[in-house]
Amino acid sequence: MNIQCTPFVELGPLELYKILQLRSEVFVVEQTCIYQDIDGKDILEDVYHLLMTQGQDLRGYARLLGKGISYENVSMGRVLIAESARGQGLGEKLIAHCIEQCLALWPKQAITIGAQSHLSSVYQKFGFVEVSEHYHEDGILHVDMTATSPVYKEFL
Repeated sequence: MNIQCTPFVELGPLELYKILQLRSEVFVVEQTCIYQDIDGKDILEDVYHLLMTQGQDLRGYARLLGKGISYENVSMGRVLIAESARGQGLGEKLIAHCIEQCLALWPKQAITIGAQSHLSSVYQKFGFVEVSEHYHEDGILHVDMTATSPVYKEFL
């Protein structure tokens, strides 16, 4: 498995196509969630795209965002594993790499996420705690979570 973290301007057209295709497959089709995925944040200067690939296939993806873009803190979002790659522990590896990369890009910063509520226990393993009430976003129950001292190395 190869992991790369890239700003938008360094993504090639094929990489961008694969990212948008996988995000649409998971969030729009699989989760039957109609929402505006292309929200203008992908292209911002302080946003990075973390790609987990195996050969030519995109297996996992996440978007890392600097402070003030989605939350007051650094954030990660659009975290996903391709349906064909699930059940192999890749989700936890992806989250761990996201945290590691966030801490490398923005040292000593808290990380806040808007997690789908059913994944709260997964993020708790990494030191995230719920900091909001559960709320509906795009028809899916979510909760905001923050990690001030994330735990991640055991998952790499």
